[in-house]
Amino acid sequence: MNKNSIIILIIILIVAAVGGYLIGKRTQNGVPVNGGGYKQAGGNGAPPTTLPGRDDAAVINELKEKIANNPKDAASLAYLGDIYLEQRRFKEAIVYYTKAVAIDPNDVDTYNDLGLANHYDGNSLEGLRAVEEGIKVDPYFQRIWLTKGFILAATGRIPEAREAWRRVVAIDSESGVGKAASSFLAEYQNNNIGKVQ
Repeated sequence: MNKNSIIILIIILIVAAVGGYLIGKRTQNGVPVNGGGYKQAGGNGAPPTTLPGRDDAAVINELKEKIANNPKDAASLAYLGDIYLEQRRFKEAIVYYTKAVAIDPNDVDTYNDLGLANHYDGNSLEGLRAVEEGIKVDPYFQRIWLTKGFILAATGRIPEAREAWRRVVAIDSESGVGKAASSFLAEYQNNNIGKVQ
């Protein structure tokens, strides 16, 4: 294998690993978790009832009804964006994430997801812009740095990607996100794609 083939293979592996991790972060077994855009169940922003193996069409309809009744429901907008992102319906995800951050510009998690949706839709530059907006809101939110590194690596900007992943590790090397970043740094070093400093 030549160096370009190795780079392409690594990028594909990163897309699969990071994408799966980042898409699933707002839910655990199909149920929204605290910090994922919804407040604790029973709170003001309680999510629709979902269980493992959820019926996405029913959840989408329920969310659209909630949004029709309250167009400023940023949590429902973001959760609908999550479902569309999981379904690889990136343009629809972008619409709902954009509306959600317009209503709640402090929701770093949604900026992260907006960045991913734009990247997957073929607009990595816009994805990086969304990620940078989120970093301005909370520069200690690990996942957004992981996403920044992911987008940078996928676009061939490997040294900048490694720097973003180093930031993740510096924030908390023992968290799941920190360990993922460490793994990406090691993978790039082991495949001789530049030296990790």
